[in-house]
Amino acid sequence: MGNKLQRSFNWGGIFIGMLVFVIALWVGNYVAKMRAVEAEATRGQRSAALLTASFRRELEKFRLASVVLALEGDVTGVFDSDPLDPNLLEALNGKLELISNQTEAAAVYLIRPDGVTIASSNSREPTSFVGSNYSFRAYFREALNRGEFEQFALGSVSRRPGLYIGRRVEKNGQILGVVVIKVEFDGLESEWSEADNLAFATNDKGVILVTSVPDWRFQTISRLSVEDQSRSLRNLDFGDKPLSENTLYKDELVSADRALIDVSRPYLDIVNRLDRDWSVHVLIDTSHSIRSGVLQMQAAIVAFFMFLVAAGSLLYYRRNTLKLRAERQLNERLRVMNERLVQANKLATLGQIAAGVGHEINQPLAAIGSYADSARKLLVSGKNETADENLSRISELTERIGRITGELRGFSRKASGLIEPVNVMVPIEGALLLMNDRLDSMRAEVRFTNPGEVRNVMAESVRLEQVFVNLFQNSLEAGGDGTIIEISFKVDGTRFVITIADNGPGLSEHVRENLFRPFSTSKRDGLGLGLVISRDILAEFGGELTAEPSVKGAVFSMRMKIAS
Repeated sequence: MGNKLQRSFNWGGIFIGMLVFVIALWVGNYVAKMRAVEAEATRGQRSAALLTASFRRELEKFRLASVVLALEGDVTGVFDSDPLDPNLLEALNGKLELISNQTEAAAVYLIRPDGVTIASSNSREPTSFVGSNYSFRAYFREALNRGEFEQFALGSVSRRPGLYIGRRVEKNGQILGVVVIKVEFDGLESEWSEADNLAFATNDKGVILVTSVPDWRFQTISRLSVEDQSRSLRNLDFGDKPLSENTLYKDELVSADRALIDVSRPYLDIVNRLDRDWSVHVLIDTSHSIRSGVLQMQAAIVAFFMFLVAAGSLLYYRRNTLKLRAERQLNERLRVMNERLVQANKLATLGQIAAGVGHEINQPLAAIGSYADSARKLLVSGKNETADENLSRISELTERIGRITGELRGFSRKASGLIEPVNVMVPIEGALLLMNDRLDSMRAEVRFTNPGEVRNVMAESVRLEQVFVNLFQNSLEAGGDGTIIEISFKVDGTRFVITIADNGPGLSEHVRENLFRPFSTSKRDGLGLGLVISRDILAEFGGELTAEPSVKGAVFSMRMKIAS
């Protein structure tokens, strides 16, 4: 009975857990969508503010220009004579052309009360407005009656869309005519097209007039009434075809109110009212942000529930299988493992020291053997003087081995040797002498660059010689027969830089990253300690050893303090 109750409880827990998981995913998705849309809305609001400001500056510039022109003496002055003075009209044409060029207006022109244009900025062009009658245009009629009026429409001649700003011209209470500035927003639309989101401006009827998407011009963001459609067709403001509703708005893919965001709609419309006639819209595609936010949220929820499942499984396992005996076994295993780690660490330390000593004295021992064999042959052949020189060299090398082991013992006790000014050529020549037989047998060549730059450095000569031996040995092993070793010198401020390069296969990125780690080696019988010891020796001298990136061959740089 108890087992049945336990199994029932387990299945019930699993069902509840799955239900909670599904609910968490649903809530998480909704929260992620709302956060993504809110973040996009905030960014869109900043973008809309900038675009609205640029549009306002453009409108205000031309509105102010129309006010100034309506009061301009040259404009009102042409009406002082009847009939109109041709000379004054010609001068006004030139002035209007200059104003058009300076303000970048598409056209500037003056209309009599009967609707006939008497002066225009394009008077010298084939499409001149002079003589044309615009009494049918609303911007003329309404400006004449109200004093000012703005109308966005297609040009009757150019068929290019633009905003017509009409301003009544008066003098001493007498109505003289209407001055008109036509503004085309090509530059502004080009600027908007470079923004991250879609941007456009609508009139009070929701007709798209200025837009970063040219195909959207004269579409609407909502369905127009029959009366508004008829008025538009009658005035021919936007052409001779009915205005169609924009597809995104028609298909209800746009959330038009930030306060009532619908996350099921992929587009968000950020609206800034400029005045009663204009609104600037920034249309944001939120689908990518929503998708990214949902994926991140889902990943977080899944990871959290996986953690809960793993933690619950572990607790369940521990509760039902371990108990006291398991705890005792675990403690015993931990005790044994700790002892093994202590022993392994001890052996590794001893091995590194022993391997280091062997590596440091290997080359002098080889040289001693070579000199001993040579001395024996020289004694047999009666060349006692030369044999004596070899024996003297053996004595020197034996002394050097003693000094090396003494220095290594001192190093193991973290004690520094005598560091003094050393001419770097002395240990280099000593290293080359030790390796002379091998250099000859492998037909290796050693080249020097800038030997005149050689300086005294702060070091200990014998241990510095061992650094060169290690580096030369590595170059020979990597390059094989015919190896070329290039040694160059240069002064870098208070540092003396010695560069040792070879023509071998070089070092891969992986090898270079692990080069100075103990026991990291690609050699079959190597211990991976030579470069580690060399680096530590230079560090004691206050210098450093680094492996430089190179297209071909291995390149090592030794930077050392210059002796004062």
